[in-house]
Amino acid sequence: MNTGRRYMEVAIGLANKGKGEVYTNPLVGCVIVKDDKIVGKGWHQYFGGNHAEINALIDAGKNAKGADLYVTLEPCDSYGKKPPCSIAIIKAGIKNVYYAMSDSNVSCGKKVLKKNGVGVFGGLLKEQAKVLIKDYLKYLKSKPKISIKVAMSLDGKIATCKYDSKWITSEKSRAFAHKMRSRYDAILVGTNTALKDNPFLNTHSKTLKSPVRVVIDSKLELPETCHLFDATIPTIIIYDSNVVAIPSYLNKKGIILAPVNINMAKKNFATITKKLNSLSIKRILIEGGGEVIASALFSNMVDDIYFFIAPKIIGGKFAVSSVGGRGVEKICKSLPVKNMKVRKIGSDLLITGNIGTK
Repeated sequence: MNTGRRYMEVAIGLANKGKGEVYTNPLVGCVIVKDDKIVGKGWHQYFGGNHAEINALIDAGKNAKGADLYVTLEPCDSYGKKPPCSIAIIKAGIKNVYYAMSDSNVSCGKKVLKKNGVGVFGGLLKEQAKVLIKDYLKYLKSKPKISIKVAMSLDGKIATCKYDSKWITSEKSRAFAHKMRSRYDAILVGTNTALKDNPFLNTHSKTLKSPVRVVIDSKLELPETCHLFDATIPTIIIYDSNVVAIPSYLNKKGIILAPVNINMAKKNFATITKKLNSLSIKRILIEGGGEVIASALFSNMVDDIYFFIAPKIIGGKFAVSSVGGRGVEKICKSLPVKNMKVRKIGSDLLITGNIGTK
């Protein structure tokens, strides 16, 4: 077992190489050992990238068959950013798996590994490995925070009847909104916003880190030219789990495919937040459009709002409203906004507040 401790210490050292790169994910390291020699090393290198086990298996190649695998966190058995590590471990022919910590955030692979004849042993250097995921464990306990940001005209329009929306609000308001983005794990938009605006969804800053981008594209219809697929920032694509044909241009670094039951998601936005939570995304800023905003609001998932109002009137019954959906039938059913504050930014007004139903 002392030899095993030495290998786990190597895995812990590898895990630390991911500091500052894996974002809200845990630091994880892995080594593969055969005939008392390390034949494969790996760690989680960046958000959306291969898990540590996969990188170690790639490094080991054919030497993985009959070998032992040491990893700082129990291998997953769930589809998140990547397929389950448990499947890859079984296919590679690993004989034994030694892990330090269990992970309550995902479906863990201990049972499926044992069921397929792999020896599984937990708790090796648990306390040392726990330090690696201290912030991650604390993060898991927090509830999701969802905010809505809207840039609209005085009459509540976010685009004209021709879907023109550049620029409704002032340059100062846009700069303020870009800084806001850095306080969130992810910025979320729907298909229409991605198609009509083709946004980059970054902070437009060299000093502020841009959050992960999330787009709801149920049928995977967004074109390859979409800026969200430029690989400069990781992009999570929420799509219908019934879709089987994945466009080839989505199979690249920085693209994370996240299947959900879209019908359930349309009825309750919590389906989407639950999926994002499994990817360690807990602070979400929704930037439109109206249908996505309405879905989140009327699923009672929203904590606070940021409405930037420009001194402009767009008009038109076919112009795009800031909040779509069916809405409420009676005023008494409307969503109350509490702790409302108003401030002036450039030529615009910024109204903030908390949604009172949560």
